[in-house]
Amino acid sequence: MKQIIAFLVFWISFLSCQSEEINIYTQHVKEISKNKDGWNLVWSEEFEQESNIPNAQSWSLAAKEASPWNRYMSESYDQAYVKDGKLYLIAEKKDGEYKTGGVWTMDKVGFKYGKLEVCAKFTSFQGGWAAIWLMPQERQYPSVNNSYPGEIDIMEQVSMDKIAQHSVHTHYTLDLGYDKNPPRNGYGEYRDSEFNIYGIEWTAEKIIFTVNGEETFSYPNLHLPNESLMQQWPFDVPYYLILNYSVGGEDAWPGPIDDRGLPAHMEVEYVRYYEKENKGNDDDEEEEPSDNLIQNGNFEKNFAEDQQPGVFSADKTDQSGILNYLDRWFCRPDAPSCNMTIDKSEGANNSSRSLKYEATEIMDAEKVNLSYALQNVMEGRYTFSYYVKTNQDDTPFTLSIVVCETEDDIPLVLKENQKSIIFNPDGSQSLSPGPTWGLAATCDNKAGKGWIKYSVTVDIPENVLIRFVFKPCAYVGDINTHEIWGKGAWGGVIYWFDEFSLIPVE
Repeated sequence: MKQIIAFLVFWISFLSCQSEEINIYTQHVKEISKNKDGWNLVWSEEFEQESNIPNAQSWSLAAKEASPWNRYMSESYDQAYVKDGKLYLIAEKKDGEYKTGGVWTMDKVGFKYGKLEVCAKFTSFQGGWAAIWLMPQERQYPSVNNSYPGEIDIMEQVSMDKIAQHSVHTHYTLDLGYDKNPPRNGYGEYRDSEFNIYGIEWTAEKIIFTVNGEETFSYPNLHLPNESLMQQWPFDVPYYLILNYSVGGEDAWPGPIDDRGLPAHMEVEYVRYYEKENKGNDDDEEEEPSDNLIQNGNFEKNFAEDQQPGVFSADKTDQSGILNYLDRWFCRPDAPSCNMTIDKSEGANNSSRSLKYEATEIMDAEKVNLSYALQNVMEGRYTFSYYVKTNQDDTPFTLSIVVCETEDDIPLVLKENQKSIIFNPDGSQSLSPGPTWGLAATCDNKAGKGWIKYSVTVDIPENVLIRFVFKPCAYVGDINTHEIWGKGAWGGVIYWFDEFSLIPVE
């Protein structure tokens, strides 16, 4: 069942082998308000405990590193402790050295979508820096020239400012500089010296920021056609929570530190995470979006016998024969011992089923086709998205969205002279010329040993058939012609795909 839930992961050290193992479990939540405006409480931290050390199953000390926010981070619980049902994060100066408190849920608790709320209050002074924010457990997109992986700042308060800052940071906003349309930050007012509730409501379409239940800022998913390159929305993977009270300095955002304001602190009364009330439970079968044109794109349902994915010879699928393989994943035997099946033990987002392609060796990647064809796709703008992983690191692949505009194009659909959607250097879209060169790539990407989500938004013209073609171990060799090249010989390669969707963009 593909249900996105908050998950908790803790490390257990086995002395006999000196190794670590990740365990996933669900924590029972305290009997507090379990329903809140259509939301179900699924995880909470109330800090009601006897020990003054934060619960080690959920929290650890934030690491001391070289960034302005953590260069003074304490490696002791003297600056991050629990007392009287609250978490205290302290900033102080001891023996001439600044020490600041911070905790995080890295590798222990992850959040993806839903409502997250933190009830906190803090003191403010010149140079102070209170923060409640999120970073990805694993980045959604492979790094492009050390691109920024993503960040959600639920609340930051600096120095004597009496506003709660909200912001998102991505490759799109930071590295490429697109921070005005849409704006990457906003702010909300809070009650000074009192507990306030700072939160987000996070979906696949936008992140809404709130202070005391009132919306103060939002950031949308633009569904960019070249999203995997621009990385505007790296928010479809689990993120971990960071709570810290830091200090600035001459070279940091809060500015110079006025030691007269020390010690300072932030108190956290609770952290609560909710999911939509109608999400169901792990035993329910989650329905795919009704407007998804890819049938059984999450592979959770059993396919009819004549719709099973498989390997079929060219004499069956070539030319008009493809009409017998609509709404079905298939490939040709263009690689030794290749196979396409449903893997019932591996899936994205904690599910257990996915599409699996494997071959003992891929020599001529440009000739290998993993295909899905469908008809009755209305002219318009669509977002095609999917998850992918492999058994190797940095494994390339290409995606071509092939368009048959007329019946005469169908006999060409599995030949090397097809029309496919391509993106021009200025970002505009067109169709490759077709008969003038081989199959052109709509985009190329890389996969690794962890699930990565990719999406591309395209304008599909009037057509009689659309075909999605993946070529494993291939890449765009010529950016001007979008020509697909093979990446040499690859042995024992396996690709898994999951959660395919083709959704109209309104």
